[in-house]
Amino acid sequence: MPSTPIKLIYFGTSSFAVPALRALAAQRDLFEVLLVVSQPDRPVGRQAVITPPPVAAAAKELGLPLYQPAKLRDGEAEKRLKPLSPDVFVVAAYGRILPPDLLAIPKRGALNLHGSILPRHRGASPLQSAILQGDGETGITLMLMDAELDHGPILDTLRVPLVGNETFPQLESRLGEAAAEQIAARLPEYIAGRLPPQEQDHAGASFTGLIEKNHGGIVWSRQSASEIERMIRAYEPWPGVFAVWNRNGRELRLRILRAAVAESTALAPGQVGLGEDGCPTVGTAEGNLRLLELQIEGKNAQAGDAFARGYREFIGSRLGDGR
Repeated sequence: MPSTPIKLIYFGTSSFAVPALRALAAQRDLFEVLLVVSQPDRPVGRQAVITPPPVAAAAKELGLPLYQPAKLRDGEAEKRLKPLSPDVFVVAAYGRILPPDLLAIPKRGALNLHGSILPRHRGASPLQSAILQGDGETGITLMLMDAELDHGPILDTLRVPLVGNETFPQLESRLGEAAAEQIAARLPEYIAGRLPPQEQDHAGASFTGLIEKNHGGIVWSRQSASEIERMIRAYEPWPGVFAVWNRNGRELRLRILRAAVAESTALAPGQVGLGEDGCPTVGTAEGNLRLLELQIEGKNAQAGDAFARGYREFIGSRLGDGR
């Protein structure tokens, strides 16, 4: 145990990063959170209400100093952080790349809590990618940051098995709690020199990108039922997964909230049938998809069987690709 608290600056934005911040702030004999750096408040929802990101809200609740710069490369962030003389940065789902002038500030470097088993799923969307690709496990990698994206040496890996029905919010919560336990236990060991860095296997790296709104569009003739079901879980709550239903000459955007892979029957891609449980079933490039919960844009969500009863013309229709 260090004789004085480890002085750190914490970078984070999303809900994934909140448990680790709370864990560090709760142990004041071990850690001194000098500053929390988060992204700026942004408009949220249909009413565009200006809302702080989850980490910023947590910092305010905990009474921690908060800094929300719009830019990191204009020199202002360096002026704000350097005089604090931190021992270390802790970074978790901050959402921006730290430039070299900032990485050079902490005496013991910058540590990143990354939501995958590196070098798999480097980049911006590791949790969604683990779901999309049907991985059997994921985890948290504690790594020492360098100038490249998720490229630095590994300090510790915590493995988490997946059962194959996780949604993104569920996985984010689960991994966020795991990251909190990991950083609270491993940061003192790192400062004491008991976590030697291990070079990543760069040849085995895979990469993820930013998720965009159009990624949730279904292409019935190209995607299997299994792929679409994983999309629904990975893209909850945003951007969601959607198709188009032409109802009486009017194109309606149809969001699919829950689904399951069904036994194969003779349905063409996009063709809607009726399953034995009363839920609509749609043909895909491989297998059929049972629609368990749906929502027409601007309407309330409905269970699949209730939707089929309320919109009888839906059965036998042909869904278009999402856009």
